[in-house]
Amino acid sequence: MGRKALDIRALFVFTQTMLVILHADLNSFFASVEQQENPTLRGQPVGILKAAGRSCVIACSDEAKTQGVATGMSLTDVESLCPEIILVPANFDRYFFYTRQFLDLVSRYTDRVEVFSLDEVFLDLTHTHRLYSPQEVARDIQRRVSLELGEALGCSIGIAKNKLLAKLASNLAPRKGILEITEQNQARLLAQAPFDAVCGIGYRLTARLHALGIYSLPQIAATPDRLLDAAFGPFWGPRLKQIARGEDYSPVVTLKELGDAKSVSRTFTLFADTTNPRQIKGVLRNLVEEAAFKLRQMGLTGRQFGLSLRGGGRSRVGHVTGKTFTDSGRDIFDRVYTIYSSWRWRYPVRFLGVWVGLLAVKDNLSLPLFTAEQRSQRLTEAIDRVNLTYGDYAVHPASLLFGQIVKPEANGYLGDKKFQFRGSL
Repeated sequence: MGRKALDIRALFVFTQTMLVILHADLNSFFASVEQQENPTLRGQPVGILKAAGRSCVIACSDEAKTQGVATGMSLTDVESLCPEIILVPANFDRYFFYTRQFLDLVSRYTDRVEVFSLDEVFLDLTHTHRLYSPQEVARDIQRRVSLELGEALGCSIGIAKNKLLAKLASNLAPRKGILEITEQNQARLLAQAPFDAVCGIGYRLTARLHALGIYSLPQIAATPDRLLDAAFGPFWGPRLKQIARGEDYSPVVTLKELGDAKSVSRTFTLFADTTNPRQIKGVLRNLVEEAAFKLRQMGLTGRQFGLSLRGGGRSRVGHVTGKTFTDSGRDIFDRVYTIYSSWRWRYPVRFLGVWVGLLAVKDNLSLPLFTAEQRSQRLTEAIDRVNLTYGDYAVHPASLLFGQIVKPEANGYLGDKKFQFRGSL
């Protein structure tokens, strides 16, 4: 009798601590939002471009996917596979609006919500699943997505004991489907899962695994640790073994629990290689203005300034550290351009990136002492107010007058989600 009671208590402790994680993924999010906003696009193959004139699609509708179109594909390949595809420039303000609605929706079920990307969230239902089963929550989320976000929006949901398996489940689930990975089906689903459905195994790791003759998770699990460590190093060797066994100990991290930003960066890939110094200088100034504006919006300032260039088969990264903090686009540009000039770069440029680090909260620093600095700060604040009211670069430096202005771009994965969704959750 005592032995049986002990077993029951042990089972109770186990079930009390067993995590219940739900991963919700809005299907073909960017394209579905465009189809919701424009009903004439529904049922049509739609491709999303980062901006008009871009040479690859960043997202596509289900109708385009059925014809072989995939994210990242060149327009030449896309139009060859699907001549009737409708190309739409991305509208990230619109996507953020829908994401905020989605966050408001899922936060009704638990306060343990992690924003993974613009169209993906993790929910920790561990302490709420005794009120409603995970399956009931999943079905209700799907119903509310259709009702509140729009009938063109769909949501695939995965349920499991950790984030890795929950995301795998939603990746394996059909559109608007629900899949739960349990102790009973875990081994089978892990064995069947292609690498591109597994979070953490990207195309580079996939290529390296294939080069070793490894094509499945069970093969990774069966590979001796020393071989994985030799091939992938002391971090990825053990991590691949954990992934292959479906092990993940990372918690759901809410926006409030995220650390503060360590840096603010902006990057841009040109439509074609360039060796034009004026164009390079203009794009750098453009990116610096974006980064500086973001700093000011976040109430931050920095004193480390970095530059990254790629092109002509070469790349270079460098930074300088100053003694004083600044959030001024002009000051930051002077430092970044000094780096560029010192390199004497003589190769074509395709990719440019700038960043500001060693950040501090501006309100924690002393105010400008000199009249000229105070006047410059007031002017910058006035320009920011105009741009916030009338749109990006309504007022901008004269050096950007004669080139194409690069507007802020985003993608689904957010390095600044704590700032982007401030006030949410």
